[in-house]
Amino acid sequence: MKKTLIILAVAVIAIVIGNSIYMQTNKEEVPGKSKRIACMSKVTSFERGYADRYIKEAQEQLTKGNFILTSGIDKATYMNSTLFDQINMKNLDKQTLVNLNTYIKELKKDINNEIYIEYKVYENDKDDPKKKSSSCKLFRGYIVLKVKNINKKVVYQVQIDFLDPMGKDIEQTIKCAIEAFITYNTK
Repeated sequence: MKKTLIILAVAVIAIVIGNSIYMQTNKEEVPGKSKRIACMSKVTSFERGYADRYIKEAQEQLTKGNFILTSGIDKATYMNSTLFDQINMKNLDKQTLVNLNTYIKELKKDINNEIYIEYKVYENDKDDPKKKSSSCKLFRGYIVLKVKNINKKVVYQVQIDFLDPMGKDIEQTIKCAIEAFITYNTK
C-alpha cells in the first residue's frame, strides 16, 4: 500500500512538473502580443478585445458604414520631431476612409448606431530616457487603433509598429490595423 502511494505521488508530481514546463514553453513572450494575420507578423503588434458581444456589433456597424473616424498624432518630445514633416494627416485620413469603406457590404447609415474608430500615429521617441534596450529604437513609430461602441466604450484596440524612417509604411500599418479588427474572431 505504501509503495502504491509513493508511486502515485511521484506520478502526480511528474504530471504537474510536465504541465508547468509545457505551459512555460508555449506561453506568449508578452501578453497580448499578436501575429494573428500576415501583416502583423512583420512587426511587433498587440491587440485586445474587451467584450466579444460589442466587438461583433461594432464589426457589423462597420460593414453598414455606421462609423465616425477620428485621428491624432503624438510627437517625440526628447528628440527632434521630424515624422510629421514627412506625412500629411489629411491624406492619411482620406486613405483610411477608403480602406474602411472597402469593408462596407450594405450601406445602412443609422446615426443612432454609429461606432467610433480612432487611430493615433505615435512617433518613437528614441531619446526617451525610459527606453533602455536597443530594440526600443528599431521602429519609427506605431499606430494605435481603438474601436468604441455607441456608448464610447473601447471594445477593441490594436497597436502595430511601423519601420520606415519617412513613415511611408504608415498607410499599410493602418490598413493592417483595420484588417485586424474586422477579422477579430469573437467565437
